[in-house]
Amino acid sequence: MITRFYWLLIAVIFLLILIGGGYIYIVIFKGTIPIELPKTSYFEFNDLSPTSIAYDSLLKTAYVTDLKGLIKKYSVDEFNIKYIDSIGRYGNDRGQFREPCDIEVDKNNFIYILDSYLSKLTKMDNNGKVIWEVGKFGNNETNFANPLGIGLDKLGYIYIADTKNNRIVKYDLDGNFLMLFGKMGKEPSQFDNPVDVAIDTKGFIYVLDKNNNRIQVFDSNANFISYNNYSIDISKINRIYIDEKDLIYLISDTEIYIANRERILEKITPFFEKNKFTILNVFKWVNKLYILYKNDKNIGGIKIIQTKS
Repeated sequence: MITRFYWLLIAVIFLLILIGGGYIYIVIFKGTIPIELPKTSYFEFNDLSPTSIAYDSLLKTAYVTDLKGLIKKYSVDEFNIKYIDSIGRYGNDRGQFREPCDIEVDKNNFIYILDSYLSKLTKMDNNGKVIWEVGKFGNNETNFANPLGIGLDKLGYIYIADTKNNRIVKYDLDGNFLMLFGKMGKEPSQFDNPVDVAIDTKGFIYVLDKNNNRIQVFDSNANFISYNNYSIDISKINRIYIDEKDLIYLISDTEIYIANRERILEKITPFFEKNKFTILNVFKWVNKLYILYKNDKNIGGIKIIQTKS
């Protein structure tokens, strides 16, 4: 008798929960707000050890740099990703790469590939034709020392995080040197291992000053503006990405922090098994965040998360 009563009580409680949920949906929301979980999707590469990613929204094409010296092209349409072609190849010569570490796309569909090992920047068209190359290992104004990050502004100027030289170098679209700023140190406009750079829609330059545990902000003339004193350990951040709404994405191995100039707004943890996956970079398109990652076997993929905006 007690057992039967117990199960009857559970059934009544479960029924009340269902009725309550329906009441909230029908009466309070009047059936106008659908109950929907955020959609996610995965695309896994079979033979790619990725390092970075960039997206051409006009051609709906993503470019992924690979440790094998290739840049692979994928068509990206909502949650659908398909392989198109590969450009570049492994080597030391023009149009060849050893450790392509970062990539950007401009509004005219040209791509810019930064190679950390060769300390060079290559501009290509979207079919892989080399337009120009600049740089080799060194510390004069046209050379780099193991650079790790690249950023483009709305005018098309190119900014290089020249990591081992502890400076930022600026070029125009034709590969002409414009200026450099920064040196080793802890004061404003000084850096210790700057690993990435990004530019917002207003032209402000954000430098990920990793070993100084800070992000420095400059105007387009390289005048120091401020530090971003976020309540996280910046020394664990590897990439910085800024979307079209000037939201700032701070990317560590396991988390993505979304911020504005003043504070952290949200934290995303894409993978429950943190020790098996490493986040490499992201791009945002419309209401989806595309997360480039690699697993513990060094094979990569893209996780797509539908966002709120």
